[in-house]
Amino acid sequence: MTPKEKRDYLALLEEKARRRRYNLIESLFPDDGPLRRELYPRHMEFFRAGAIHRERLFLAANRVGKTIAGGGEMTYHLTGLYPDWWDGRRWDRPVEAMAAGDTSQTTRDIIQHKLLGGLWNTDELGAGLIPRRLIGKPTPARGVPNLYEEIPVKHITGGWSRLKLRSYDQGRRIFQGTELDIFWPDEEVPLDVYEEGLVRTMTTHGMIMMTFTPLQGLTPLVVSFLESKHEQEPV
Repeated sequence: MTPKEKRDYLALLEEKARRRRYNLIESLFPDDGPLRRELYPRHMEFFRAGAIHRERLFLAANRVGKTIAGGGEMTYHLTGLYPDWWDGRRWDRPVEAMAAGDTSQTTRDIIQHKLLGGLWNTDELGAGLIPRRLIGKPTPARGVPNLYEEIPVKHITGGWSRLKLRSYDQGRRIFQGTELDIFWPDEEVPLDVYEEGLVRTMTTHGMIMMTFTPLQGLTPLVVSFLESKHEQEPV
């Protein structure tokens, strides 16, 4: 291999690594390999349920990929770039979406980091699930370093989806003046905030997808979903 061929080869490897780093969503739930889809039946069930149910809950233990599931689905809806295997709900237009955690810090450190990457280094923005090339100019939130309030995401149709990041400690006012296609609470949501989310998705025929571990035990919200699941199971 000549010096030029070696340089070209190394440049090609660097470019492939860069594309993988800034297109993380393309490697999610592959056909084969150690992370293949068939090893994640609960995740697939959660996705499929979106085509039927307006309200969903991924209730599971810590560290099983609940936030990855929510972030992956959110990315598909924001971009319109659904994988071939996707059999959940689809939108054929840009969407209005909101993701929320219990505090501003957890929203930033968990949800925003999963979706955008680049938490402390803006040069790394796009190393999360949303491809770098599709991220518009985010609007910084007030009072919390490195947290964004709103992120525009380029949709496959050419328009722009909008993702708002909020936290439960803001109360119902996080929804002020907002109609939503998608509301994603990551961590258990207070009942009044959940009910407001239902109202905000009602006029758009939107949906709520929740992902959390029931650290507070059998709260009314958790019980309502467990009872609903029991009623849907065949006798």
